[in-house]
Amino acid sequence: MLERVLVAIHSARPGLSGPVRAVIEAVVLAKGSIGTAESVADALGLGNRFRLARLLKHAGLPPLHRMTEWVTVLNWSECAERQHVSLCWMAFHSHRHPSACYRLVKKVTGHGWEDVLDNGSAWVLRQFLNELRKRAGSSGQHRVTTSLPPAAAAKDARHPNPPLRLS
Repeated sequence: MLERVLVAIHSARPGLSGPVRAVIEAVVLAKGSIGTAESVADALGLGNRFRLARLLKHAGLPPLHRMTEWVTVLNWSECAERQHVSLCWMAFHSHRHPSACYRLVKKVTGHGWEDVLDNGSAWVLRQFLNELRKRAGSSGQHRVTTSLPPAAAAKDARHPNPPLRLS
C-alpha cells in the first residue's frame, strides 16, 4: 500500500517541495496521524500550523488532518483485503473505538464500510486522487493528465478496476 499511495501522490503532484514531500511520506509511513499540525509545523521549522496549512494548500493538497484521514482509511481497506479482518478487529487492535472508525470511513469516503470493502482499496485511492484533483483546480495547480505508473495502478485480483487516471 505504501508504495502505491506514494507513487500516486507524487505522480499527481510531481513538483512538490521538500517539506511537503516529507509531510506526505511521514503520513503514509505512519499509516495515518503523525501528530498535531502545530508539532509538524514546528518540526519542519515553519513556525506555526497556519504556515503548514498554506504550504499544503499551495501544493494543491488537503489539510494535514484530511490527508491523515484518507491514508488511515486507505490503510484499513488494504489491511481488510490482505488479512481478511474486520474494521472492528482493526479498531480494537489499534486502541480505537469501532464506532469512531466506522464514522471516519463514512466521513472520508461518503460511503459505509461495506461499500468501501465492496469497491476495494484501489477505489479508495481513486477517491483520494479525485479530492487531490479538485483541490489542484481550486489552488491554481496544473492538472496532470497521464496514467499512473504500474506500481500505483496495480489491480487487486478481487476488485478488477480500471487503471487510475489523473485527468
